[in-house]
Order: sequence, then C-alpha cells, then structure tokens
Amino acid sequence: MNIFQNRSMVHKICLISIFCLTIPSLLFSFYLYKRQSNEFYRQLLKEQNLSIEQTANSVNSVLYSINELSHDLAYSDPLFTFVSRQYRVGLEKYPIWAKKQLNEVISSIKYSLKFQNLGISAANIFTTQTSEQEGDYFWSFHRLADLPFFQEFAVSEQFSALYYLNPKDTKAFHEVCGYTSASADKDIILIIQKILNSSSDFCMGYLIFECSPAKIFPSTFSSQNGNYFAWFETSHRSYGNISISDTDKLPEHSPDTSAFSITVDHQQYIGCSLKNFDITVFSTQPLLTDAYKLPAFSLSLILAVSALIQLTVLTIFIRKSFDQLHKDLTLMDRIIVDGFHEKIPEVRTDEIGMIAHRYNILLDKINALIQETVQKETAQSHAQLKALQYQINPHFIYNTLSVFSGYASQNGQDTLAESIASFGQILRYNIKNDSLYASIDSELHCAYSLINVYNIRYFNQIQLTVDVPPALKQFRIIKFLLQPLLENSILHGLDQPGTSLDIFLSICLTDDFLNIELSDNGKGMSPERLAEVLNYMQHPSEELPASSKGSFIGLQNIYRRLKLFYGQSAQLYIESEEQCGTMITLHFPAIFSETAGNLQS
Repeated sequence: MNIFQNRSMVHKICLISIFCLTIPSLLFSFYLYKRQSNEFYRQLLKEQNLSIEQTANSVNSVLYSINELSHDLAYSDPLFTFVSRQYRVGLEKYPIWAKKQLNEVISSIKYSLKFQNLGISAANIFTTQTSEQEGDYFWSFHRLADLPFFQEFAVSEQFSALYYLNPKDTKAFHEVCGYTSASADKDIILIIQKILNSSSDFCMGYLIFECSPAKIFPSTFSSQNGNYFAWFETSHRSYGNISISDTDKLPEHSPDTSAFSITVDHQQYIGCSLKNFDITVFSTQPLLTDAYKLPAFSLSLILAVSALIQLTVLTIFIRKSFDQLHKDLTLMDRIIVDGFHEKIPEVRTDEIGMIAHRYNILLDKINALIQETVQKETAQSHAQLKALQYQINPHFIYNTLSVFSGYASQNGQDTLAESIASFGQILRYNIKNDSLYASIDSELHCAYSLINVYNIRYFNQIQLTVDVPPALKQFRIIKFLLQPLLENSILHGLDQPGTSLDIFLSICLTDDFLNIELSDNGKGMSPERLAEVLNYMQHPSEELPASSKGSFIGLQNIYRRLKLFYGQSAQLYIESEEQCGTMITLHFPAIFSETAGNLQS
C-alpha cells in the first residue's frame, strides 16, 4: 500500500481505476487483437501466395505456348525445306519452285499467327544464306549483327531464348526489319528460335516472334495501377508498375515455382518464378501490416476505448473538484521562480481560499526578510570596499617615508625637495577623491611618479617600460591596481641598492578582457616561496608568520578586489624563478560601469 501514501485523492482514485479496470481491459484487448491479427495475416498471406502463383503459371503457359509454336513453325516442312534448299544450293536455279515454296511458307506463318491468338505481333525469318531479295518475312541475318540481344544469343549454346527490349532497342529492331512500328507497344518481347541443319547442326537461320507485352501479360501488370510486375533477370528490366527502387536486391531465378517473400527497403514483397523462363513475377504492393491488423482491431478497439472513456470521465469529474487547487499550486511555483513578487488571487472562501490567504501572508513576511537581508549585505559590501581601498594608503605612506629616510641617511639634503614633490603627486592622487575607479592613463601617471620616488633611493637603477595602446588609456579600472604591483617588483626584486631593475608593463585587450602584465628581471622567488604566496593570496585566513603576511598584503588586496569587483572570471597569475625575475598577470572583463557594476570604456 506504499503506492497510495503521500498522494492526493485524485491520484488515489485514478490509480484504483487504472489497476482494477483500465489495465485488465487493455490487456484483454491486446490479447484478442494479437490472436485475430495473426490469423488474418496467415489467411492474407495464403491468398496472395495463391494469387501470384496462378498469375505466374498463366504467364508461363502463354510464353511456353509461343515458344513451342516457334519451334514447330521453324521445323515445319515448308519452312525447313525452303531454308535448307536455300542453304545448300541457293534458290536462283529454281525460281518457280522457290516462288511456290515461299508462298506455302508465308501461308503457314499467317495461319499460325492468326489462329493461335497468343499475342504475337509479327514473325520474321533471318537466314544465314545471303539473298539478293529480302522481304515477305525473310531477311539476311547480317541485319541483326549490331543488335545486343542477337550478339548474346549467337554465341550462346541455346536453341531458343526470350528477350525483353526497351523502347530504344525496339526501335532499332524495327528499323532492321524495314518498318517503323510493328505494334502500338514501345517495348516488345522477342522469342528467337534457331533453325539448325539436321545433319551438321549448323545454323541455317533464325525465326523471331515479336510479341506485345500487353497481350502476353494480363491487366494486373498495368504500368500504372497493376498489382504485379515481371522482372526479366537476363536483361535486368521490368514490365509493369515496379515499386521496388533497389532492384539489385532482387533474387536470382529460382527453379522452385512456389511463392516466396523478400525484404527490400525494410518492406516485404511476394514473388514467384516462372517455370520455363528466367522471369520472376513480384507483387507491386508490400505486405502492409495495417491490411490484416485493421479487421482484428474492431472488437479490441471497442473494449479498449470503453475502458479509456471510463477512466477519462472519472478523471475529469475528480479533477474538476480540485481545479482551483491545481491552479493555486501552479501559481505558487511561478511566484517562487519569479522571486515572490506576486500574490495568489483570493476568490474563494472555502478551505482552498484559506490556503491562498495564508500563503499571501507568508509571501509578505518573506519579502520583508529579503529586503532586510539585501540592505544589510549592501551596507556590508560598501564597508568592505572602503576598508580594502584604504588599507593600501598607510602601507604606501610607510614605504615612501622609509625611502626618504634611507636616502637622507646616505646622502645630503639637496634632492629632498624633488623627493617630496614626487611623493606629493602620489599622495594627491590617492586622496583627491573617493572614487573606486580611475582611467588607465591616471594609473600610469601614478606609476611613473612612484618610479621617480624609488629611483631617488636606488640611484636611477629602476627602469620602467610601458606598452599600452592609446585606445586603452581611457578604459576605467579599479583604483590603485598598478601601484602595489610596482612596489612588489621593487621591494622584492632588488637585492640591494646598488643593483638595477628593469620593469616591463603591458596592457592589451583580448576578447573583451583586459590583460595587465607586469614583469621584472629581479631576484624572483623559489618554488616554495611562490607556493606560499599563492596559497595565502587565495586563503588569507591561514596562519603565517607576521613577516610573511606583511609581504603578501599588496597581492592579497589586489586579488580580493578583483574577485569582488569583477567576479569569478577575474584572475591573478604569478610566475617566478630565482635570479630570473617575476611576472604577474591580471585578467578581468574590459567593460565596466561604476553605477551598474559593469566595465565600460
């Protein structure tokens, strides 16, 4: 019974109806459908097999009769005697006999074609003995020399054969016979019979019957709406309404004349081979599952629909009672997604209306708490920004005063005024306004002043090289971003006052991101020291010696401000090697607005 726990009344009633009524009815309907459909399929397949076998036998009988007629006519006494005499001695010496015998042959041919009624359109005899006179059914076999079907038959060992000619080959054959068209058909069937010498088996001529496919094949082979088509395997051509596009998958001729099925293009077709010819008859329509499933679907459909109607009516009736509750639940979900800015309409006074009223009270309290939390977080963020901003100033002033003290102890007081002037410029830049942002150009001016101050102590041994495109100088970045980086390079890059230090500063724009790169050739850091710097920069809460923490304050301050102002896409990278130098790279978005919190130029 765990399936009913924590479910609504609608679900419980629907589940009972589904398990006790709908599912049993559907299972019985499916069983009845499967049983009836299988029986209908077997019956349909049996009927189609019988039909195509009868059709194939009928076509085979007609073609076999034509083939037998061609044999009987080729070796009939008038024709065989006439061709034999022409082959042995010629007919020029016996003109009267030849004329009489020719008339008998023509009468025999006409009689056979007229009374057999087998669909033969014309008959032609091609003799191997060259004759000056051609016509009246007789021609020289040299006329056939260029026709592909004759070339194939002449070299074969067959005594007779059947060929299906397309319109192009049909036209060529008609031209050989000396007439434009022998029938209304654009394609024809030829049955060719060799006339052999009785003593030497030498071919004396060829008897060719020209047949109309429309008369040989029944109307079920219509080229438009026929139920069958004939596949001539020798010529790989078809007659009828062929429905199979991939004819390469059609099987070879089978000696078995029983119906068989093949699968082409994922569809099943029925075929049957002719007994005496290399022709196979195929159905034009595949076996459609709907053809036998539809009759079996009647009673099953009634049962299934009845069960579904009962379930639908019951479900609609129950859901109507809880329609308003579902609407309120959907509205509650939308209110949560949209940030609690909407309320549920209180249109009812029943229990559902009371739920909406209590939910609206809860929304008011949630909005009040959210507003209070936002105000506290905003105040805290501003306080944190100010604290981070002013944290640099005392540290900077202390370092500057140390420079002046060191210089005064090592030299006289002549350049003190110059030192104070450079220091004054930096100090004015630091305190001239409380803006959190400054242009890159302003930061560069402060950077030059800082180098001037430190060069007093280090005897101009510090060289700053700047590579910044003019178009980038008006971009605004957070204030005091370059000053701590320069101080780190000077204070931690110089071993002693007598050494020199080259600092290179470059700023570029890549894919809407600013890249600030500051490198020096100072003493650098060991891998252990670099790991310690990176760890404290990202995790300032860890306990470290006081001396170490003081040296990390500038980088850690920059790192925290980058994350605070530009989000997690801002990055700070440090690369360093002992006695080779250090390179620090800042990567952050290049579009920023002080009011909206986005970078702008």
